[in-house]
Amino acid sequence: MAQAARKPLIELGRRRRTVGEPLKKATFQLHVSVLHAIKGAVETGAAPSANALVEEAVQDKLRELRRARVYAAYAKAAQDSDFLGDMRGATAAFEHTVSDGLGAI
Repeated sequence: MAQAARKPLIELGRRRRTVGEPLKKATFQLHVSVLHAIKGAVETGAAPSANALVEEAVQDKLRELRRARVYAAYAKAAQDSDFLGDMRGATAAFEHTVSDGLGAI
């Protein structure tokens, strides 16, 4: 009898775990207060396990860091006159397509 694929305990967004992705044991030092908070979250059922809680927290932070890099790039591009000129040119080139199909409405 074939077993159904197990659903991950926590959905991780864009970088979801793939079926069969191996786990790797890692050692980190955390403040005692953080360890107590993790244990409390697991004991109250707020997290399925300490490992799942820590993995989700790390994934959230990595997502936040990626987003910050993207927004920093947007801010830099908004100050780049060459980039802004290219964007104005592209917008002008497609201006005639803005009303395409509106006559059918």
